[in-house]
Order: sequence, then structure tokens, then C-alpha cells
Amino acid sequence: MEAEAKVMVQDIPDTDTDSKEVMANERNVLILQLQNEVLEKISAIQASVRHAVINREWTDFESLLSTMNQYGDQFQVLEAERAALLSDFLEGDASPSETDHTDNKPSFYSLVSRLPEQDRNGLTEMYRNLKLRALKIRLANESLVVYLNEAKTIVNNFLEAACPERKTQFYSRWGTKVETDARSMMVNQSL
Repeated sequence: MEAEAKVMVQDIPDTDTDSKEVMANERNVLILQLQNEVLEKISAIQASVRHAVINREWTDFESLLSTMNQYGDQFQVLEAERAALLSDFLEGDASPSETDHTDNKPSFYSLVSRLPEQDRNGLTEMYRNLKLRALKIRLANESLVVYLNEAKTIVNNFLEAACPERKTQFYSRWGTKVETDARSMMVNQSL
């Protein structure tokens, strides 16, 4: 999958031509389109992972996680390429107002502000859609983590109530508490 990401980045035209602004704009558009496509794929896989966790369907779970990680790596490659493009573009054309930022991080909107209005509107819309998609994915991940942590707490509380002799604490050689594995137990009544 990482090779696929590199191929996708290599397919984007280089910015070493006469019309640096036009090529930077086209390159940004292509990168943003690719990032949106990758986030769409991540979102679809994330929905499958969530469905698998909630319905306890573990057969393809690891392959889904592996695929999602590969798409995440692909997105990071594209984001690094977009940040490098933005940095290169602003480096040669920095005005005093852009270099006075306290974080010294180039702004996407400073690049877009130099473009014609029709290009500016399309590019900013794509960028906002990208940010919204990324936010939705992050929120879905956080809600899944909360669900998993609650399920783990419930199971641990149940096991402690059902088998109180499990309360023996184990510590690592560094002094940190180590979770004990759940032992097999016989239940003579239905739960």
C-alpha cells in the first residue's frame, strides 16, 4: 500500500515549471483529491471495524485494521507532500506578514489567497471537506475507543465479582501493576 501511495504522489506533476503558481495549484488540487479519496476509504473501513466490534465478528478484524493502517500511512505520505509543496511555494514568495507567525507554520490559506477567485473557492472547499472528513473519522475513532474501554471495564468488574480470588495483584520488575489474564472458570448457573 505504501508503494501505491508513492506512485500516487509521483503521478502528480512537479512544480519546477515556468508557472509555479499554476502548477502548485494543480498539484494541491490533486493531492487534496487523493487525500479525500483515502479518507473516504478509511471511513468505509472504519464503519466495517465498528460493525465487527459491536457484532463480535472477528474473522476479518485484523485484515480490516491492517488495511486501515495502510491507508493511514498513505494519507501521511500525501500530507507530507502537500506540506512540502506549501512550504516550497511560500519559501520563495514570503511577505513580512506571513513570516511573523508565532508558530512559523505555513498557512494553506496564504497560498490560496494568491489564486484567482474561481480556483480559490474550489480549493478551499476541498480543504474544508478534507478537514471535516478527518474530524468525523477522529470522532468515530474516539467513540469506538470509549465503547471498548467501557466493555473492558464491565467485563473486568463482572470477572472480579464472579471470581474474587483473581484479585491478586502482580507487578513488573519496574514496579508497575500488570493486568492478570482471565483464568478459566466454571459457572454452574446461567448468567
